[in-house]
Order: sequence, then C-alpha cells, then structure tokens
Amino acid sequence: MSGERGAALIGTLVIGFAVVLVVGQSLLALGRLGAASAEAAEVAAYAAQQGARYGGSNEAAAVARRLLPEAEVEVHDDGVTLTVRVRLTVSLIGPGSAPLTRTVTGRAVSAISPYRSRP
Repeated sequence: MSGERGAALIGTLVIGFAVVLVVGQSLLALGRLGAASAEAAEVAAYAAQQGARYGGSNEAAAVARRLLPEAEVEVHDDGVTLTVRVRLTVSLIGPGSAPLTRTVTGRAVSAISPYRSRP
C-alpha cells in the first residue's frame, strides 16, 4: 500500500513539473511576442511622427532603422500622410529546443505637416 502512494506521488510530481514547464514556456513566448509587438508599434509611431513633422520618408526610415536596426522598415509617402510599417522577427524556443520565429508588425500613419521645417 505504501509503495502505491509513493508511485502516485512521484507520478503527480512528474506530471506537475511537465505542466509547469509547458505553461512557463508558453507564458514566456507570449511575453516576448507582446513586448516585440509593442516595440515595433512604438518605433513605427515615432518614426512616422518625426518624418511627417521634420523631414519626409527618408527621415522616417532613418529614425526607424536607428531605433530598431534588426527590423524591416517600409515607408510610404502619399503627399498627405506618411505611413511607416516596421516588421520584427522574434526568436522563440519551440518544442525540443527547436528554433521557432514569429514576425510582428507595427504600423503607424501620421499626417504630413504643411509647416514642417524640411520638405
């Protein structure tokens, strides 16, 4: 009878450890994706604002690349608004320690100021 209790305790501990490990990795991955998404959105917003107020699409692209050098940056200027899209690839750890990546995107649109200091 006591041997069964010991086996049940060990089984419960092993299963509990596995569940905690899976849940912990999932929470860590969600946290990294959330932080990267927020960072991409923030950089896109700041770059769009700077480009629209002070210099145009070249200025916006330079600001975004300076703030997030590992990201892919696209800038579109239609004469009225400036759109900046920042794509960032996030490395995660998949099952069996396999590398896993996801891409997050931040996009921002800013109206071009007619009174900006540079065309």
